[in-house]
Amino acid sequence: MLAILIANVALRAENGMNSPYTRYGLGQLSSMETGTSKGMGGTGIGLRNSNQINLLNPASYSSVDTLTFLMDIGLSLHNANFSEGNMKMNARNTTFDYFAIQYRLMPKLGMSLGLMPISNIGYNYSNSTIINKGDGTNNGEDQTNSTNVYYGNGGLRQIVMGLGWEPIQGLSVGANFSYIYGEIYHYIHNQYNDPAINTMTKQYSTDITTYKIDLGVQYQFVSGKSRYTLGATYALGHPIDDVAYIQTMMTSGTSTTANIKKDTVPSFSIPTELGAGISYNYDNRLTIAADYSMQQYSRVKFFDMPGADRHRASLGVEYTPNSLHRNLFKRAHYRAGLHYSTSHFMIQHDAGYTKGPHEYGISVGIGLPIMNRYNNKTIINISGQAVRVEPQVPGMITENYLRLNIGLSFNERWFDKWRIE
Repeated sequence: MLAILIANVALRAENGMNSPYTRYGLGQLSSMETGTSKGMGGTGIGLRNSNQINLLNPASYSSVDTLTFLMDIGLSLHNANFSEGNMKMNARNTTFDYFAIQYRLMPKLGMSLGLMPISNIGYNYSNSTIINKGDGTNNGEDQTNSTNVYYGNGGLRQIVMGLGWEPIQGLSVGANFSYIYGEIYHYIHNQYNDPAINTMTKQYSTDITTYKIDLGVQYQFVSGKSRYTLGATYALGHPIDDVAYIQTMMTSGTSTTANIKKDTVPSFSIPTELGAGISYNYDNRLTIAADYSMQQYSRVKFFDMPGADRHRASLGVEYTPNSLHRNLFKRAHYRAGLHYSTSHFMIQHDAGYTKGPHEYGISVGIGLPIMNRYNNKTIINISGQAVRVEPQVPGMITENYLRLNIGLSFNERWFDKWRIE
């Protein structure tokens, strides 16, 4: 419980964001990837490894060894570059990614507990435009300028409890039960240098507490030194009972009174999600995995903005020269991956609504086993990611990220019985 409390504090304190796109939808979405998946492009639906926690498919929990206790914790360091035309800006921040534990309850039944973010929101920027140049007299003092200020923070987090069961040899099923909580706040202020023109302020806010259920299945079969795993996931979509608020305030520079209007709108929904994955393992040395998932955000409205279906595809590979070799780099796990995803929100512009930016990413990583007197299964997972967020409409912001992901996966034989000789 202390470890979960510490992780919860870290989630609240360290998830700084700088992206203007977190103004839309739920913000910047996080996944349930652990250190292994991050180095393999975010794959995991078809991955099954008794020495690693895989939260992307709860059916994988049944693979945990009877005597093993697993604990995994990770964080990321981000360097972001934002560009629009000739303007560029850099930003750095740190995020807490996940905390999870896993152990076996009984033969063929494994359990996991975890804490991680679902989304993060953080932005603060402004822009100014000239709406009337005036008649060119008085040194431009009759020029009318408009300034928009945008600010937002918050995000959603989840506490996860999952079970994975292997009822028959090779076939496993599982479920994650999540408690979701968090808050979302957006602020927009529009003002003019002409006091005769009204100033408008809009505030969007909601507090969310709800649940989510993810179901998973995996089927694994072996042929010689080759092992094949097929996986699928399904999340139950449902509306959230909480409400959201949109408050509009109109004021004039010539008056001290304000016209305030507060509207109550339905809160967001949990989208239905579908996923499929496959992995191939040869001789416990080479693993190749591929995933596809779809989230039906098109059925979700974010305050007064529509959502869009989010599609994600990923491909990953892991190679271990010799897991039993005494040389550290011979028994290390070398990883690489690719991913592509679309946005879960729509952006309004002059021509109407268009889908948000697409994301492209590449990752490379390494898992370094820590040798102790019991085993060499405790692993330091390090991976680097290069991600590009590219808008679908010319003139919008392009984001480029360099991320360093660091995770520590403890694997200890806590349930081994001591023998007295």
